[in-house]
Amino acid sequence: MQRARFVATLAALTLVATACGATSSSTGVEGITITTTTNASSATTTPSVAAAESTFATTTAIPQPTVLDMTIEPSGWEDVTITTEDGISLYARFWPGNDVAVLAGHDFDNPAPGSSGQRPPQSSENVLPYSAAIAREGFTVLSIDFRGHGQSAGEYDVQASQQDLAAAYAWLEAKGYETIVMMGWVGSGTSAVVLDAARDDIEFDGIAMLFSPPQDTGLDFNRVIAEIEAPLLFIGSNAGPTASWSKRAEAKAANSHGVFIFERVPTGVTFLDVYGGELAGRMVDFLNAI
Repeated sequence: MQRARFVATLAALTLVATACGATSSSTGVEGITITTTTNASSATTTPSVAAAESTFATTTAIPQPTVLDMTIEPSGWEDVTITTEDGISLYARFWPGNDVAVLAGHDFDNPAPGSSGQRPPQSSENVLPYSAAIAREGFTVLSIDFRGHGQSAGEYDVQASQQDLAAAYAWLEAKGYETIVMMGWVGSGTSAVVLDAARDDIEFDGIAMLFSPPQDTGLDFNRVIAEIEAPLLFIGSNAGPTASWSKRAEAKAANSHGVFIFERVPTGVTFLDVYGGELAGRMVDFLNAI
Protein backbone atom coordinates (compact mmCIF):
# COMPACT_ATOMS: atom_id res chain seq x y z
CA MET A 1 0.00 0.00 0.00
CA GLN A 2 1.33 3.45 -0.91
CA ARG A 3 0.58 4.88 2.54
CA ALA A 4 2.40 2.11 4.38
CA ARG A 5 5.52 2.78 2.30
CA PHE A 6 5.36 6.46 2.96
CA VAL A 7 4.89 6.67 6.75
CA ALA A 8 8.51 7.65 7.37
CA THR A 9 8.50 10.36 4.71
CA LEU A 10 5.18 11.75 5.89
CA ALA A 11 6.50 11.92 9.44
CA ALA A 12 9.25 14.15 8.12
CA LEU A 13 6.74 16.28 6.22
CA THR A 14 4.55 16.92 9.29
CA LEU A 15 4.38 20.61 10.21
CA VAL A 16 3.51 21.51 13.79
CA ALA A 17 1.99 24.97 14.25
CA THR A 18 0.42 26.61 17.28
CA ALA A 19 -2.98 28.29 17.50
CA CYS A 20 -4.01 31.60 15.93
CA GLY A 21 -1.34 34.24 16.07
CA ALA A 22 1.38 31.94 17.45
CA THR A 23 4.65 30.85 15.94
CA SER A 24 5.14 27.60 14.07
CA SER A 25 7.79 24.91 13.84
CA SER A 26 8.40 21.84 11.75
CA THR A 27 10.08 18.51 11.40
CA GLY A 28 11.15 18.69 7.82
CA VAL A 29 11.77 16.80 4.65
CA GLU A 30 15.46 16.83 3.91
CA GLY A 31 15.99 18.91 0.76
CA ILE A 32 18.67 21.22 -0.54
CA THR A 33 18.41 21.20 -4.34
CA ILE A 34 15.38 21.65 -6.55
CA THR A 35 15.03 20.08 -9.97
CA THR A 36 12.56 22.04 -12.04
CA THR A 37 10.89 20.33 -14.99
CA THR A 38 8.27 21.60 -17.40
CA ASN A 39 6.91 20.21 -20.63
CA ALA A 40 9.47 22.21 -22.58
CA SER A 41 12.52 22.68 -20.36
CA SER A 42 14.31 21.84 -17.13
CA ALA A 43 16.67 23.47 -14.65
CA THR A 44 18.39 22.74 -11.37
CA THR A 45 18.75 25.23 -8.53
CA THR A 46 20.90 25.01 -5.41
CA PRO A 47 19.80 27.50 -2.74
CA SER A 48 21.81 28.55 0.30
CA VAL A 49 20.73 26.74 3.45
CA ALA A 50 21.15 29.92 5.48
CA ALA A 51 19.25 32.22 3.15
CA ALA A 52 16.98 29.66 1.50
CA GLU A 53 17.46 31.42 -1.82
CA SER A 54 17.79 29.83 -5.27
CA THR A 55 20.39 30.61 -7.90
CA PHE A 56 19.32 29.35 -11.29
CA ALA A 57 21.69 27.87 -13.83
CA THR A 58 19.70 27.16 -16.94
CA THR A 59 19.83 27.44 -20.69
CA THR A 60 16.19 28.45 -20.86
CA ALA A 61 14.26 31.38 -19.45
CA ILE A 62 12.82 29.86 -16.28
CA PRO A 63 11.99 32.65 -13.81
CA GLN A 64 13.34 32.57 -10.28
CA PRO A 65 10.53 31.48 -7.94
CA THR A 66 8.97 33.81 -5.41
CA VAL A 67 10.25 33.19 -1.86
CA LEU A 68 7.94 34.20 0.99
CA ASP A 69 8.93 35.12 4.53
CA MET A 70 7.78 32.20 6.68
CA THR A 71 8.93 33.73 9.97
CA ILE A 72 5.91 36.05 10.15
CA GLU A 73 3.32 34.89 12.66
CA PRO A 74 0.00 33.80 11.12
CA SER A 75 -2.56 36.60 10.99
CA GLY A 76 -5.97 36.11 12.53
CA TRP A 77 -8.53 34.04 10.67
CA GLU A 78 -12.25 33.47 10.93
CA ASP A 79 -13.39 30.17 12.45
CA VAL A 80 -16.18 28.77 10.28
CA THR A 81 -18.33 25.63 10.26
CA ILE A 82 -19.19 23.81 7.03
CA THR A 83 -21.82 21.07 6.85
CA THR A 84 -21.29 18.19 4.43
CA GLU A 85 -23.96 16.50 2.31
CA ASP A 86 -24.18 13.70 4.88
CA GLY A 87 -24.55 16.07 7.83
CA ILE A 88 -20.99 16.18 9.21
CA SER A 89 -19.84 19.50 10.71
CA LEU A 90 -16.38 20.51 9.54
CA TYR A 91 -14.17 23.11 11.16
CA ALA A 92 -12.26 25.49 8.87
CA ARG A 93 -10.00 28.52 9.03
CA PHE A 94 -11.01 31.30 6.64
CA TRP A 95 -8.97 34.29 5.47
CA PRO A 96 -11.06 36.54 3.17
CA GLY A 97 -9.04 38.17 0.41
CA ASN A 98 -9.22 38.74 -3.33
CA ASP A 99 -11.44 36.91 -5.82
CA VAL A 100 -9.11 33.89 -6.13
CA ALA A 101 -9.96 31.35 -3.42
CA VAL A 102 -7.50 28.68 -2.27
CA LEU A 103 -8.97 25.54 -0.73
CA ALA A 104 -6.20 24.16 1.48
CA GLY A 105 -6.22 20.49 2.45
CA HIS A 106 -4.02 18.69 4.95
CA ASP A 107 -2.90 15.06 4.83
CA PHE A 108 -4.85 12.26 6.50
CA ASP A 109 -4.00 10.53 9.76
CA ASN A 110 -2.34 7.15 9.75
CA PRO A 111 -4.11 5.62 12.77
CA ALA A 112 -2.28 2.28 12.67
CA PRO A 113 1.36 2.43 13.86
CA GLY A 114 3.83 1.09 11.31
CA SER A 115 7.47 0.05 11.46
CA SER A 116 8.51 3.69 11.88
CA GLY A 117 5.85 4.51 14.44
CA GLN A 118 2.55 6.37 14.38
CA ARG A 119 2.33 9.77 12.74
CA PRO A 120 1.14 12.79 14.72
CA PRO A 121 -2.51 13.81 14.19
CA GLN A 122 -3.16 15.79 11.00
CA SER A 123 -5.35 18.89 10.61
CA SER A 124 -5.38 22.40 9.17
CA GLU A 125 -2.84 23.20 11.89
CA ASN A 126 -0.20 21.23 9.98
CA VAL A 127 -0.43 23.42 6.88
CA LEU A 128 -0.94 26.68 8.78
CA PRO A 129 2.44 28.21 7.81
CA TYR A 130 1.56 27.77 4.12
CA SER A 131 -2.11 28.73 4.20
CA ALA A 132 -1.31 31.82 6.28
CA ALA A 133 1.57 32.84 4.00
CA ILE A 134 -0.65 32.61 0.92
CA ALA A 135 -3.36 34.62 2.70
CA ARG A 136 -0.80 37.34 3.47
CA GLU A 137 -0.28 37.70 -0.29
CA GLY A 138 -3.91 38.78 -0.60
CA PHE A 139 -5.57 35.53 -1.67
CA THR A 140 -8.70 34.14 -0.07
CA VAL A 141 -7.87 30.93 1.80
CA LEU A 142 -10.17 28.29 3.27
CA SER A 143 -8.28 25.60 5.22
CA ILE A 144 -10.45 22.73 6.43
CA ASP A 145 -10.16 19.94 8.97
CA PHE A 146 -11.31 16.72 7.33
CA ARG A 147 -13.85 14.66 9.26
CA GLY A 148 -12.30 12.84 12.17
CA HIS A 149 -9.35 15.28 12.15
CA GLY A 150 -8.64 18.36 14.22
CA GLN A 151 -11.78 20.16 15.34
CA SER A 152 -14.16 18.54 12.85
CA ALA A 153 -16.85 16.04 13.78
CA GLY A 154 -17.28 12.57 12.30
CA GLU A 155 -15.04 9.53 12.11
CA TYR A 156 -11.79 9.05 10.24
CA ASP A 157 -12.66 8.13 6.64
CA VAL A 158 -10.28 8.95 3.79
CA GLN A 159 -12.79 8.12 1.06
CA ALA A 160 -15.33 10.46 2.69
CA SER A 161 -12.84 13.28 2.17
CA GLN A 162 -14.54 13.56 -1.22
CA GLN A 163 -17.68 14.81 0.51
CA ASP A 164 -15.66 17.12 2.75
CA LEU A 165 -13.90 18.77 -0.19
CA ALA A 166 -17.19 19.05 -2.08
CA ALA A 167 -18.79 20.82 0.89
CA ALA A 168 -15.86 23.24 1.20
CA TYR A 169 -15.97 23.92 -2.54
CA ALA A 170 -19.73 24.60 -2.37
CA TRP A 171 -19.21 26.89 0.63
CA LEU A 172 -16.76 29.02 -1.36
CA GLU A 173 -19.11 29.09 -4.35
CA ALA A 174 -21.95 30.25 -2.08
CA LYS A 175 -19.67 33.09 -0.95
CA GLY A 176 -19.41 34.17 -4.58
CA TYR A 177 -15.94 32.87 -5.47
CA GLU A 178 -15.74 31.75 -9.09
CA THR A 179 -12.03 30.88 -9.15
CA ILE A 180 -11.17 28.07 -6.71
CA VAL A 181 -7.72 26.48 -6.61
CA MET A 182 -6.85 23.40 -4.53
CA MET A 183 -3.70 23.29 -2.41
CA GLY A 184 -3.53 19.54 -1.86
CA TRP A 185 -1.03 18.56 0.81
CA VAL A 186 -0.17 14.85 0.35
CA GLY A 187 -3.41 12.78 0.45
CA SER A 188 -5.74 15.74 -0.02
CA GLY A 189 -4.20 16.37 -3.45
CA THR A 190 -5.00 12.80 -4.44
CA SER A 191 -8.57 13.24 -3.21
CA ALA A 192 -9.01 16.53 -5.10
CA VAL A 193 -8.04 15.02 -8.47
CA VAL A 194 -10.39 12.06 -7.98
CA LEU A 195 -13.22 14.41 -6.93
CA ASP A 196 -12.73 16.77 -9.88
CA ALA A 197 -12.89 13.83 -12.31
CA ALA A 198 -15.92 12.24 -10.63
CA ARG A 199 -18.32 15.16 -10.25
CA ASP A 200 -19.60 17.57 -12.87
CA ASP A 201 -20.38 20.21 -10.23
CA ILE A 202 -16.76 20.32 -9.01
CA GLU A 203 -14.23 21.89 -11.34
CA PHE A 204 -11.12 23.32 -9.74
CA ASP A 205 -9.33 26.09 -11.62
CA GLY A 206 -6.01 24.55 -10.61
CA ILE A 207 -4.73 21.80 -8.32
CA ALA A 208 -1.35 21.88 -6.60
CA MET A 209 -0.35 18.33 -5.67
CA LEU A 210 2.21 18.64 -2.87
CA PHE A 211 3.89 15.26 -2.29
CA SER A 212 0.64 13.52 -3.29
CA PRO A 213 0.59 9.72 -3.73
CA PRO A 214 -1.19 8.26 -6.76
CA GLN A 215 -3.13 5.93 -4.47
CA ASP A 216 -4.37 6.58 -0.96
CA THR A 217 -6.74 4.29 0.98
CA GLY A 218 -9.13 3.57 -1.86
CA LEU A 219 -8.53 6.78 -3.80
CA ASP A 220 -6.61 6.40 -7.09
CA PHE A 221 -5.85 9.29 -9.43
CA ASN A 222 -3.87 7.21 -11.96
CA ARG A 223 -6.94 6.38 -14.03
CA VAL A 224 -8.39 9.89 -14.09
CA ILE A 225 -5.57 12.44 -13.98
CA ALA A 226 -5.50 12.75 -17.79
CA GLU A 227 -9.14 13.86 -17.64
CA ILE A 228 -8.40 16.96 -15.55
CA GLU A 229 -8.53 20.09 -17.68
CA ALA A 230 -7.32 22.48 -14.98
CA PRO A 231 -3.58 23.18 -14.68
CA LEU A 232 -1.79 20.84 -12.27
CA LEU A 233 1.32 21.69 -10.26
CA PHE A 234 3.42 18.79 -8.94
CA ILE A 235 5.79 19.01 -5.97
CA GLY A 236 7.90 16.06 -4.82
CA SER A 237 10.98 15.24 -2.77
CA ASN A 238 13.89 12.89 -3.29
CA ALA A 239 13.78 12.24 0.46
CA GLY A 240 11.13 9.64 -0.37
CA PRO A 241 9.04 8.19 -3.20
CA THR A 242 7.22 11.45 -3.96
CA ALA A 243 9.77 12.41 -6.62
CA SER A 244 8.86 9.44 -8.81
CA TRP A 245 5.16 9.82 -7.99
CA SER A 246 5.22 13.46 -9.10
CA LYS A 247 7.18 12.83 -12.30
CA ARG A 248 4.95 9.94 -13.36
CA ALA A 249 1.78 11.90 -12.61
CA GLU A 250 3.08 14.95 -14.47
CA ALA A 251 3.76 12.79 -17.53
CA LYS A 252 0.12 11.66 -17.56
CA ALA A 253 -1.41 15.08 -16.94
CA ALA A 254 -3.22 16.79 -19.79
CA ASN A 255 -2.41 20.28 -18.49
CA SER A 256 0.77 20.29 -16.40
CA HIS A 257 2.07 23.52 -14.95
CA GLY A 258 5.34 21.78 -14.09
CA VAL A 259 6.99 19.47 -11.58
CA PHE A 260 9.44 20.60 -8.88
CA ILE A 261 11.56 18.10 -6.94
CA PHE A 262 13.36 18.88 -3.67
CA GLU A 263 16.52 16.98 -2.73
CA ARG A 264 17.75 16.04 0.73
CA VAL A 265 19.21 18.51 3.20
CA PRO A 266 21.76 17.76 5.91
CA THR A 267 20.53 16.27 9.17
CA GLY A 268 19.17 18.89 11.52
CA VAL A 269 18.03 21.31 8.80
CA THR A 270 14.26 21.45 8.43
CA PHE A 271 12.24 21.68 5.26
CA LEU A 272 10.20 24.61 6.54
CA ASP A 273 13.30 26.62 7.49
CA VAL A 274 15.09 26.03 4.18
CA TYR A 275 12.36 25.55 1.60
CA GLY A 276 9.12 26.63 3.23
CA GLY A 277 9.32 30.11 1.74
CA GLU A 278 10.02 28.78 -1.74
CA LEU A 279 7.25 26.17 -1.58
CA ALA A 280 4.73 28.81 -0.50
CA GLY A 281 6.11 31.13 -3.17
CA ARG A 282 5.66 28.51 -5.87
CA MET A 283 2.02 28.25 -4.82
CA VAL A 284 1.66 32.02 -5.18
CA ASP A 285 3.35 31.93 -8.60
CA PHE A 286 0.93 29.16 -9.58
CA LEU A 287 -2.03 31.24 -8.44
CA ASN A 288 -0.81 34.32 -10.30
CA ALA A 289 -0.34 32.25 -13.47
CA ILE A 290 -3.93 31.03 -13.22
